[in-house]
Amino acid sequence: METSRHIFFAILTFTVLAAGTFRTEILARVDAGDVVGVGEAVTARNVSASDRASAR
Repeated sequence: METSRHIFFAILTFTVLAAGTFRTEILARVDAGDVVGVGEAVTARNVSASDRASAR
């Protein structure tokens, strides 16, 4: 019973560390220039809508 607890906590610790490493790796690959904020997205949508309206 005691051995299974040690194995459980070892697996749990390994899983948490692996998940943290994976998350860090994913975040390191995100370029700040690729991220679009909500305000920028709304502005871009409004500009494209006004371009379509003026093309008519």
